[in-house]
Amino acid sequence: MPIDYSKWKNIEVSDDEDDTHPNIDTPSLFRWRHQARLERMAEKKLQKEEIDKEKGQVNTKMEDLNKKLADSSISEEEKKKIEEEIATINKQEADWRAKEAELEAKERLEPWNVDTIGTVKMDKSRINKVGEKKEQPKTLSDEEDSKRMYKYFEDQESKLKTFSRIHGLDATEAYMLEHPLLASEYAVNWITIEALNLAIEDKSDKEMCVVAEQCIILQYLLELAKSLRAEPTNTNMIKNFFKKFKAADPSYMKVFYDEVSSFQNRLRLRAKQKRDDALAEYESEAKEKRKAEAPGGLDPQEVFETLPAEMREAFESREVSRLQEIAATMDEEVFTYHLKRCIDSGLWVPNANDNGEEEEEEEERDDEKPSTSKDD
Repeated sequence: MPIDYSKWKNIEVSDDEDDTHPNIDTPSLFRWRHQARLERMAEKKLQKEEIDKEKGQVNTKMEDLNKKLADSSISEEEKKKIEEEIATINKQEADWRAKEAELEAKERLEPWNVDTIGTVKMDKSRINKVGEKKEQPKTLSDEEDSKRMYKYFEDQESKLKTFSRIHGLDATEAYMLEHPLLASEYAVNWITIEALNLAIEDKSDKEMCVVAEQCIILQYLLELAKSLRAEPTNTNMIKNFFKKFKAADPSYMKVFYDEVSSFQNRLRLRAKQKRDDALAEYESEAKEKRKAEAPGGLDPQEVFETLPAEMREAFESREVSRLQEIAATMDEEVFTYHLKRCIDSGLWVPNANDNGEEEEEEEERDDEKPSTSKDD
């Protein structure tokens, strides 16, 4: 008999060990995909066990009813009830058999995967002789890769900006077929940065979400090309990806949307961290500037915030009399401590009025002096 190879044409290939792009947390995709498959298998197994359990219960009940029916001492009314119950059970049994047949058909048509493709019967290792090493493809240095990336950014920036704002698979596919060079990891980097900048601006979350989704779609395309060892810029490859994507199982689409949502949340968290860091840096610089300008090197804002409430009110009102009243009522040591800190921070300038009066007196004396020009 010829061997039937048709079963091997439909296999779910696992990519659990593939490397993924560092900017996207796609390794979780493979874990979720595998988990979803295991859950589907467990659900089918549970359904099968429930059907077997119900069949066992029905068989037991049928035996009991047949025994009762065989008893000649039962009345016609009881006999009629038993016959009706047997008819109902026979109908239920037919339904269960149909469900069982349906499950078997699904199991027979379901593609093989890493968990069902077979079992290991014999396992052994062989060590081959060391041969000549194949020449590895030349890898770019970080500097060369950065130059290429920035050159790509310059050449494709307008197309990347347009692509990142497209919403919908049909429009995305059409634009990628028109510009296949967008199928690049450099494009993923640019769109990631663009989405992060939008998140930092915190003006249009909806726009950021669209850009983030485009980034994940592009990343999925690159992952598929990698698994098939195909060139991602090939138009047939792009068509094949979108055909599979549009016809994907709902469980896979749920994984996709979960990945998109997770990426969007990571962008929001990263953006908030960057805004907080920028604000902290600005406040730190402002504080250092205030301390540098202070007579005693203390931050006037920090000193003001640590003053007792009544002293803060006196400074805010700029009434010296109120400060004098506080000095008369407050503990001398406490008042002296706070006043010294105010002087060191520049909040309080001692003898400021006296210095101003002395300067005015000197100006008046200068005006009264006679002129001593050479002409005289």
